[in-house]
Amino acid sequence: MYRLLDADYSLRDVERFVELSIRRGIGFASLAKGPEGERDVRTAAAAALLDAGDLPMPRDVLEKRLTAFLAGPGNWLAESAASLEAKLFALGLLESSADAAGDAHGAVRSLLSPRPDVTTARLIDELEAAREVLASRRAARIQALQEKNRTVNSGAPEVDPALDERFMRLALGAAAAAAEAGEVPVGAVLVEGDEILAVTGNRTLRDCDPSAHAEMLALRAGAKKRGNHRLCGTTLYVTLEPCPMCSGAIAEARCRRIVFGALDPRRGAVQGALRLYDIPGVNHRPFVTAGVLENEAAALLKRFFEEKRNARGAAAECGACGE
Repeated sequence: MYRLLDADYSLRDVERFVELSIRRGIGFASLAKGPEGERDVRTAAAAALLDAGDLPMPRDVLEKRLTAFLAGPGNWLAESAASLEAKLFALGLLESSADAAGDAHGAVRSLLSPRPDVTTARLIDELEAAREVLASRRAARIQALQEKNRTVNSGAPEVDPALDERFMRLALGAAAAAAEAGEVPVGAVLVEGDEILAVTGNRTLRDCDPSAHAEMLALRAGAKKRGNHRLCGTTLYVTLEPCPMCSGAIAEARCRRIVFGALDPRRGAVQGALRLYDIPGVNHRPFVTAGVLENEAAALLKRFFEEKRNARGAAAECGACGE
């Protein structure tokens, strides 16, 4: 740890400013609680006066300087131009100075004396270089996670068509039960090996919950049963291709495999309208088997919507007849 001279600002202060800038959205009060406390407050605030010189400047010029600093290199500071000005006065880095007209209240003077090689341009260059390094490290971490997931999922699981059909029939049963309750007939079954973790059907209407799709309910139930939000090694069977919401949740849960029945070309996010798992930012890609008992799943949906349309037509006719 080193001590900042009263009005000095060196390259070490620039380095410290860059380090502090990583913690975005903090103010002087938070900085003061850190291990280097007031020194960090001084380092953060004093940077606003680099290139200010020691000549008197009108208050409106000071305000523009501080506002530009907070919008630029100091954009990580959760402070206003007024609070920054007050802090600079409190630190003894600003003093009131008579302007050309002799008005001591209309001008201020900076007491900061930066080293010759310390300028605002140098500070901005150091910040940009640091942010490039951070971005590169972040990209490397994401790539490492993606590589890890690819390694984990490198071996395709063995597929047992008879087992797939057995679990899909359970899902169809859950879908049929949902239809009887007036829900869109979609069912899901979550399994791990031979163990069934959850059997669920749509409950969006009954639960007044737009997220209560069969897949979401199966993931929630499975995670609770496992006591873990990660469902690695599991297979999710669903009668209809998952939508974007459910596909995203499947990726977050790290399900190893998805097996679905009917393709959904309008809203499906696996092989239909969207291929979510082909997007680079999605770092988990489950194995997919499509079309298991597809005809039965599609027929269940078709029958449900036909009955809905017929019921609406009958209601309209009764209304026209006055019955």
